[in-house]
Amino acid sequence: MSTTGMTLIDTLRSHVESHYPVLYLVTHEEPEADALIRTLAADGERRIVEWNLARGLVDFETRQPKAAWCPLTDALDNLLQQDFTRDTFIVIRDAHLGLRDAPVAVARLKALIARNLADDEHSVTIFLVSSQPCVPPELEKFITLFDLPLPDEAAIQGEIRKYVDAYGLTIEDGTLAKLTNAFQGLTRYEIGQLINRGFQQDGRIDLDDIDLVHAEKRQIIRKSGTLEMLEVRERLDDIGGLDKLKPWLKQKAAVLADWPAARAFGVEPPRGVMIVGMPGCGKSLTAKAAATLFNLPLLKLDMGSMMGKYVGESEANMRRALRVAEAVSPCVLWVDEVEKAFVGVGRGGGGGGGADVATRLFGYFLTWMQEKTQQVFVIGTANDVSSLPPELLRKGRFDEVFYVDFPKEAERAEIFRVHLNKRGKLGQRVLVDRLAKATDGYSGADIESIVKEAIEQAFVAGGAAIDTERLLAVIKATHPLRDVMKDKVKEYRDRFDAMKIKEAA
Repeated sequence: MSTTGMTLIDTLRSHVESHYPVLYLVTHEEPEADALIRTLAADGERRIVEWNLARGLVDFETRQPKAAWCPLTDALDNLLQQDFTRDTFIVIRDAHLGLRDAPVAVARLKALIARNLADDEHSVTIFLVSSQPCVPPELEKFITLFDLPLPDEAAIQGEIRKYVDAYGLTIEDGTLAKLTNAFQGLTRYEIGQLINRGFQQDGRIDLDDIDLVHAEKRQIIRKSGTLEMLEVRERLDDIGGLDKLKPWLKQKAAVLADWPAARAFGVEPPRGVMIVGMPGCGKSLTAKAAATLFNLPLLKLDMGSMMGKYVGESEANMRRALRVAEAVSPCVLWVDEVEKAFVGVGRGGGGGGGADVATRLFGYFLTWMQEKTQQVFVIGTANDVSSLPPELLRKGRFDEVFYVDFPKEAERAEIFRVHLNKRGKLGQRVLVDRLAKATDGYSGADIESIVKEAIEQAFVAGGAAIDTERLLAVIKATHPLRDVMKDKVKEYRDRFDAMKIKEAA
């Protein structure tokens, strides 16, 4: 939920005073949530009642049990029987565990909300606190979600200085700035643990600790389950053609390589690029090569892993994935086959179900693309541009949209050179110009397949030479993608031409 123009505490206070029944605080840092609740309770001298999964009903301040342990269903039944004679906060910790697959708990919480709303004399606000949201459909209209923000630059610097002072050390401004940048995206707890580890290793808090930060961020990605970190070796030189897209990427690489100076000069932060076009023509390869060019980690977003069965769960997964990407920034985030991720968005006519979830995911993704401040360079790739919501292609989301067509003759010659040279088979026996003329309408993937097949046949034939005739024979026996998907290819090309998207070559 956006709190633009207001601090989080002001927004929460406004909701409490407006008698919103349930405020859901999503955070891994429970002490931060507790501090907010404690401040809000002090405003109106409200008492606080807490249930948590570990110990049942407890004292909010001491966490000491106030009765024998009981499940959330029984705790809610107990609360339903109480008459609240003063304004009260009810805190339900570990809410996603207490409410998930617990219909009786959901029903009793709904009954408690209804009773509280009907009480004109006293104000009762329920706080759900957990690391991930779980919003049963029956409670959806009563709950307001809040993501507690991670520490900003000022908070991170304060955290670092706290440890520097505690250990009796000093730190230079340049080192502090670089450590602050490295720690962005981590919680206070994670920052403190890493600083302690660094100090235990060498008795210092300095730039050597950044290696620990990177290792921690790799752990974050592995544990998230929503992103995959890819090991990439591909380079732009491995891609034939694309002579307009390559210089554009090199320009962005120059900006990212010296971002502080670029920002001071007035350069806008690079947002990303959408690459659309024919299958097998280098879109995915370009995403990998760009990460190598930028010297940044490449994260792949699997949209299928976003889907959850509870209301709000899919959006929570998306939020978590994007926050992980921000946590490991600067990085490249690759969203492959974007059109499949947001299928059904903006088509009208209702439909419900998956289309509604896709619409919500799309809305959140667009907002994040527009407002993100971390250095996450997004590369979207898509085959069917007509399936993409037009809002995604608008300037301000991506820096540019490029169209990748089947390679032209000169590009095909270059692609043959790249793949033959990569395998040590480029020599005087191979006339790439003849091969290029014979492969009109072939994709880059088709050409790579031809080279690999010719080499395999030559090996089986006893190590025969790779020459033009052998490659032409394989070409003759190959059905290119243009022919296999003839109708679809024509449909794609017509749409690309109509939209006048910038060509990559």
